Amino acid sequence: MGLREIKAARARQRMIDVAVELFLEQGYDDTTMEQIAERAEVGTTTLYRYFPTKDLLLLDRVVRGMDLGERLRERPPGEPVGEALTAVLREAAADFDAPDLRIPEIRQLVDVAPVPRARLWDFQLSARTQLEAALATRMGRPASDLSVRLTAAFALEVLVISDDLRRSRGYAPSASDSLEEVLAGLAGTEIVLPAIPSAVGSAAAGGSPPRTG
Repeated sequence: MGLREIKAARARQRMIDVAVELFLEQGYDDTTMEQIAERAEVGTTTLYRYFPTKDLLLLDRVVRGMDLGERLRERPPGEPVGEALTAVLREAAADFDAPDLRIPEIRQLVDVAPVPRARLWDFQLSARTQLEAALATRMGRPASDLSVRLTAAFALEVLVISDDLRRSRGYAPSASDSLEEVLAGLAGTEIVLPAIPSAVGSAAAGGSPPRTG
C-alpha cells in the first residue's frame, strides 16, 4: 500500500470514528453530515465522496464481517469447501473482537434507526449473492444451483446466530467464542427439512380417485 492509500485509509477511519462518537453522543437522527465533517476536520465534499449517505458511516463496523465471498476466494484452491467456510467464518468473527469497535452501542443505534436497519438488510442480501458466486466457483456449479444457494444461506445464518447468541448474553463472550459454540453445536443439531415434494405427490397419487358426477 502506497503513502496515498495509507493516508486515504486513515482519513476514512477518522471519519467513521468521529461519526460513531457523534451518533452515540446525540443520536443518529440528530447528527448531520456537516457536524461529522467539522469534527473530523475534513470538507463536507470529501466526507460525501467517501460516504454518500450517513447510514454507511454507522454500518461500516457492523458489516465488515459480511464479506465472506471475498474471504472465500482468498482461501487455498484445493481446500475442502467445509474447511474453507469454517476458516472464513472464524476470520469474520475475529474482526468483531477488536476492542475499539463499540459494536454493542452501534447495534443499539441500528435497531432503532429505520434507514440503517433497512440498509443492513441490503448488505446481507449482497453478501449472500457474493458468497454464492464464490461457492459456485469452488464447487464447480452455477451460482443458481440449489446446493450453492443453501450452503451460502446456511453459512451466513451461522454467523447471524452466533451474533444473536452473543447479544443475548450482553456481549460478554467474544464473537469468536460465540461462533465456536455454534459450530460445536452443529454436530448434535437436528435440522428438519420440508417434506420432499415427490413423496407428497406420491402419497396424493395413491389416494381415492376423484368422484364423477
